[in-house]
Amino acid sequence: IERLLKAQAHGVRVIGSSTLALCLLASGAADAYYQFGLHCWDLAAATVIIREAGGTVIDTSGGPLDLMSCRVIAAGTREMAMFIAQEIQTIHYRRDDEN
Repeated sequence: IERLLKAQAHGVRVIGSSTLALCLLASGAADAYYQFGLHCWDLAAATVIIREAGGTVIDTSGGPLDLMSCRVIAAGTREMAMFIAQEIQTIHYRRDDEN
């Protein structure tokens, strides 16, 4: 969290609901969101909504989003998403497409 505050954020909020947090991002009420452990069904619709609103959704590694990886960065700009990807340490969860 300390490294993310270099982005000159006004604050860091933990909403408690990934769906609500992603909708706040899509509406412009939040600048960024990252999470590990979200499943593909948590991300699929939100990814479309955020991208249609002009936002960016990527993998926590900084690469393209892999819905099955259970990790995501969503942000209002690509620059913010890449900043977060560089500052966080990726946690590897079991993929949704593994048995």
